[in-house]
Amino acid sequence: QFIWRCQTDKVIEQIFSEKPYPVKGLWMQTCNPLSGIGLDPKLWQKALEKLDFIVGVDLFMTPSLRYADIILPAATFLEKDGVRSWWVPLQTINKAVTVKGCRPDVEINFELSKRFDPDFKWETIHDLFDEILKPSGMSFDELAKKGWALPPENHASRPYFRHEKGLLRSDGKPGFATPSGKFELYSTLREKWDLKPLPYFKEPPFTPVSRPDLFKDYPLILSTGRRSPAFFHAEHRNIPWLRTLDPDPVVEIHPDTASKNNISNGEWVVVENWMGKARFKAKVTKIIPRWMVMAAHGWWFPEKKDDPLFHTFESNINMLIPMNEQGKDGLGAPIKHLLCRIRKERGWT
Repeated sequence: QFIWRCQTDKVIEQIFSEKPYPVKGLWMQTCNPLSGIGLDPKLWQKALEKLDFIVGVDLFMTPSLRYADIILPAATFLEKDGVRSWWVPLQTINKAVTVKGCRPDVEINFELSKRFDPDFKWETIHDLFDEILKPSGMSFDELAKKGWALPPENHASRPYFRHEKGLLRSDGKPGFATPSGKFELYSTLREKWDLKPLPYFKEPPFTPVSRPDLFKDYPLILSTGRRSPAFFHAEHRNIPWLRTLDPDPVVEIHPDTASKNNISNGEWVVVENWMGKARFKAKVTKIIPRWMVMAAHGWWFPEKKDDPLFHTFESNINMLIPMNEQGKDGLGAPIKHLLCRIRKERGWT
């Protein structure tokens, strides 16, 4: 029942309120909130400016790292050992090369854990890997030599109907890992937390139904998160050969909606609402409904070095999305169902 991570909206709220205590620092690892995950990025910019101390861990310089007091260079997947056991047979990840001055995320976090926890029991990363692999009967080195492994017949991680054999619960009893032991459609844990135990529908906060007053001026549904074959969230915009695959921030729009707004395929347009605006290249396609536009996210421009933040606010769809619009359980965000309008770019003003 313990939730080990904090709720993002509450964190940024506490940075400004300083209640119940002030937040003084931030550890920013594999994360670029100004360009990628941070809704209302100008608010995040103010939050970063307010903090006393920021540590950044990343492979490349990003807009968010500009606010870091210390930057720890991370290592790529070719520069680390590891263990992988999902989607593929059990196998090791084996370091191929070492780059001076860079360390894998797992080593950085391992050393940090040793300093935070006086009872930390592992001396080396490989000691930890060996314990993770203990159920397999192999050490890291043994598995690395073997290459990969599948669980033997009747191993706890392999058979079907594990719930019937007491293999899912810590007490060894038959059933599922829920308070009732049953496969719960009615969540007794959510009921205990004073949350609705059954799935339910609630109208999102910014739709024609919930905000008809805004819909008058912003008549299109804005959906974000359009996937790219070249990028993952805000990553890789600085890799030239990947940019050739996906060179510009794109917003998809139906031909009828484009015609209505005097927009042609490949033209630069502005998507805007009461929160802000962002600049995209129009992709006219019938895949998108007439009442919607679909915008890419995670854009910044490493090649534009005239700005220390690499023009991260220019084509950032998060400029149109507010914070603090999650559900009662602290989950959710209006990233798929906002309101906006679109127009042909007539100067970036």
